[in-house]
Amino acid sequence: QLAPGGHLGRFVIWTEDAFKQLDTIFGTYETASDVKKGYHLPSAKITMPDVTRLINSDEIQSVVRPAGPKQTKRPFTQRKNPLRNRGVLFRLNPYAQSSIRREIREQAQRRA
Repeated sequence: QLAPGGHLGRFVIWTEDAFKQLDTIFGTYETASDVKKGYHLPSAKITMPDVTRLINSDEIQSVVRPAGPKQTKRPFTQRKNPLRNRGVLFRLNPYAQSSIRREIREQAQRRA
């Protein structure tokens, strides 16, 4: 089976002439492109691809700050509405408790 399920996806067949044309269109690492003026193949920015050895090297580790304490993220909790939940309101705004008590006293004085 060439393409199971009848779906080709990214299956591409390259001819020999197409491979020969790639060097003229995109150029090589030594020569620039003939068709695309001023285009050069991108070169690797890093010369040593062993990144773990590079990061753990003494030169890098001497400059890097030490790791801080491990922080664990709290699990998701239901958000409480402070307008309906007085406990949450008082935690957010401690003055709200005395403000509500003062308002209740003033209403009681107005009624009396």
